[in-house]
Amino acid sequence: MHLTGSYNRNLDAKGRLSLPPAFRKELGEQVRVIYAPEKEVDAVYVFTEDTFKAWEDSVFAAKGGYDPTNEEHRSVMEWLNGEAIPLEIDSASRISLPEECRADANLDREVTVVGNGDRLMIWNRATHEARRANARKVVANFFG
Repeated sequence: MHLTGSYNRNLDAKGRLSLPPAFRKELGEQVRVIYAPEKEVDAVYVFTEDTFKAWEDSVFAAKGGYDPTNEEHRSVMEWLNGEAIPLEIDSASRISLPEECRADANLDREVTVVGNGDRLMIWNRATHEARRANARKVVANFFG
């Protein structure tokens, strides 16, 4: 699975997000959502069950692998699993984003859903537009 593309969407009054059809087929019936733990990322991640586990493994691989005797590793693992919320995709291809996730990522009505390889990222639309403008400069420099 490799998710790409950006789609502007609106959350409804209940915090439900209608998934873009391009992504819906790839996600299956259930996803895991989690507020992005990186300092510079103010978004919600959406993973399939398999890609969440692979991402979780990669987080620890960067630290030499998960060590259950390491207090920091145990705390991070507990946080990741405690914060990752399983959600069903309903018959209208929507997920109901929990209020806490929406608040943590400053999601209001207008959002942008971005395919980022193994996950979707849900951004406040204004935040995404500002990041996109900055990313154009970074990309231009990268490609020289």
